[in-house]
Amino acid sequence: MIKGRLYVINSPLTPVEKLPEVVERAFSGGVDIFQLRLKGIPRYEILKTGERIRKLAEKYGVIFIVNDDPMMARELEADGVHVGKGDYRISEARKILGIGKIVGASAYDDTDLGIRLQNEGADYLGFSSPFHSPTKPTKPRSSPETISKACRTLRIPVFAIGGITPENVEDVLALGVHGVAVISSIFDSGDPYENVKRLREKVYRFFGENP
Repeated sequence: MIKGRLYVINSPLTPVEKLPEVVERAFSGGVDIFQLRLKGIPRYEILKTGERIRKLAEKYGVIFIVNDDPMMARELEADGVHVGKGDYRISEARKILGIGKIVGASAYDDTDLGIRLQNEGADYLGFSSPFHSPTKPTKPRSSPETISKACRTLRIPVFAIGGITPENVEDVLALGVHGVAVISSIFDSGDPYENVKRLREKVYRFFGENP
């Protein structure tokens, strides 16, 4: 089972050449899990940046996940991969990565899809979007009832993603999620270190755990 409650994904607004520096600032605030999501740039550039971030993840004890591509995750010696619709199936990703690696998946707002992904062997699922998402502004919002039902139905950890901030995170946690995944509220305004620290304190205080 994946550990940690604060799952951070890099912002598409951060230039790739600045990404390791910005990500390290976030890591120093207390990130549990980090997903590298880079689209539309050459593969060698992703590998070069990913290698630097993997070393930072090791330094700070952060679980390192690569988006979409289990082959890339294997090359980077990442802890796992996250797949969505149109990407690899769970079984295919696990075969590529090998035993002991994490395979997560997006269930969007579909509990039935979540059940199927769970049965295929996913280690955790992402459900979106509880709020308007600055990163994906056209994405429909999921109702609180949908996310709550998923958390009651599924046996594996559920992370909510989409428009989550320190101001609304407790409303999401109250739905029964294991944790939250965030992008914009960490990277798109202010200091990533302070943003992570503030959000982490709220998340872990909700569960009565030590941040």
